[in-house]
Amino acid sequence: DGLREEHDEAVCREGVYDQAIEGIREALRRGFRVTTNTTLFDGASAIRMQMFFDEMMELGVEGMMLSPGYSYSKAPDQEHFLRRQKTHELFSKMLSNPKKGWKFNQSPLFLQFLMGKWDFECTPWGNPTYNIFGWQRPCYLLQEGYAKTFKELMETTRWEGYGHKSGNEKCKDCMVHCGYEPTAVHHAFTSWKGFKATVEATLTGRL
Repeated sequence: DGLREEHDEAVCREGVYDQAIEGIREALRRGFRVTTNTTLFDGASAIRMQMFFDEMMELGVEGMMLSPGYSYSKAPDQEHFLRRQKTHELFSKMLSNPKKGWKFNQSPLFLQFLMGKWDFECTPWGNPTYNIFGWQRPCYLLQEGYAKTFKELMETTRWEGYGHKSGNEKCKDCMVHCGYEPTAVHHAFTSWKGFKATVEATLTGRL
């Protein structure tokens, strides 16, 4: 979740970042493919995140995944979650002039969505969660029951009650990859505008 200071603060324990770096180096030495997953909160520094990208690429990770922290109701600290406008501001500063060497394990349109360049709606069934209890509805962030089969999940979940435009307070500021990455990928291959933007970002490295 960022450089040493931010990561250790996020997990409330000193030394965890260094242990993670050691683990990554050892995994790479043994031939494993390694990617990172970083959740960002209010107060994150765009400059320090860019330094983090440089460090991860120098380390040799295959790709990086980014996501704004989701303000789920059970979290004891509600003050540090990113709201939509602040998410746009942070990601625009971080990614407006990306280095060609940065490799993200995400679609260009999703990253542009986080920057405020696209107005996507959530596709909660695009990355469904399945565990020992069944298919979780509507997504892994909101735990509102389970379905025994994927067919049951799709046919009995009231999907119109979720997403940014639904008016559901729980979904108001959510911009997490599990719901919006599927939308971004779908848009990339079902519209000429989305396809063009994807090709341009892929070829030029610019977002």
